[in-house]
Amino acid sequence: MNSNLNNHSGDRKKLLLGIIIMLIAATLFGTLGTLTNLAVKAGLSPVSFAMWRELFGTISLIILLAFGIGKPPKADRTPLSKIPRNQIRNLIIASIAFSAYSLAMFYAFVELSVALAMLLFYTFPAIVTIICAVTGVERLNSPKLIALILSLGGGALAVIGQLFGQSVQISTLGIALALGAALGMSVFYMIGRSGYQSLPPTYATTFFLAAGSIVFAICGLAFGEGATLIAPFVDASAYVWFILIFAGLAGAAIPTMLMVTSIRMIGASRASTMQIFEPVVAAILAAIFLAQPIYTIQIIGGALIIIAAFILQRKTKEPSIELPLSMPDLEARKME
Repeated sequence: MNSNLNNHSGDRKKLLLGIIIMLIAATLFGTLGTLTNLAVKAGLSPVSFAMWRELFGTISLIILLAFGIGKPPKADRTPLSKIPRNQIRNLIIASIAFSAYSLAMFYAFVELSVALAMLLFYTFPAIVTIICAVTGVERLNSPKLIALILSLGGGALAVIGQLFGQSVQISTLGIALALGAALGMSVFYMIGRSGYQSLPPTYATTFFLAAGSIVFAICGLAFGEGATLIAPFVDASAYVWFILIFAGLAGAAIPTMLMVTSIRMIGASRASTMQIFEPVVAAILAAIFLAQPIYTIQIIGGALIIIAAFILQRKTKEPSIELPLSMPDLEARKME
């Protein structure tokens, strides 16, 4: 009896910690909208900012790892030669999905109003939850479903508030790109759950960001924006370098690492549901640093997501709603 109680308490603490980690990640990701705006005003192009953000994120993680921060104990490290090939394959697929999501959103922002693109993109938690339930990787129970609905609603309110007083730009291509970004992020989440367990989050994140910086550099060159990639050296002001370094560390390296950690701790569906907190933070920061108005519905949206977090951290044993399952994952069921 005591053993069961201790296990239940331990599982609940793990859920709560994983949710807090994802909320911190979402908060840091939420800085990117404001940082991008400030970078563009400082003379950088969006693709240049994205490349340098990913590159500085990579460098930041390499430095941290050199000092032993983020490294697992020596006894727990898996030599590269002993990492299963399927995990290497999964890591590459996840990297492609992550880069595809970034590129699709970058061009979606060109074709659509930013808020509309974000609204379409944040359908990805629903995609992740449905895939998890249908494949049997994770169960869909009543608390998860309620939390998902609350979180989606809260995220929608936070984004819709950004549309007030603005003309809405829309195109078929833009809609396809935003939904494609949602699909790419969904693949990243699904693979991140247990696809490359032999690699610690810091190692995997370093790989993702390095791949992203290469992809953005290639895109910049391919679309004739090579000059913008070296803009920081042309205008080497301390302000520009501060934005890039901060964006790389706090807007890319740390939150991506925390996101991967959270996905492994609490599962893809819960973690993706909590990432919807990002547009709430983005709206708050835009109000503080860009003098953009913040509306009551955005505050309500944030409150709904916090309620969703409270619901998700309550461990439940019996699912009251469950979609047909296949390919059961016994390890995942322990989390439920």
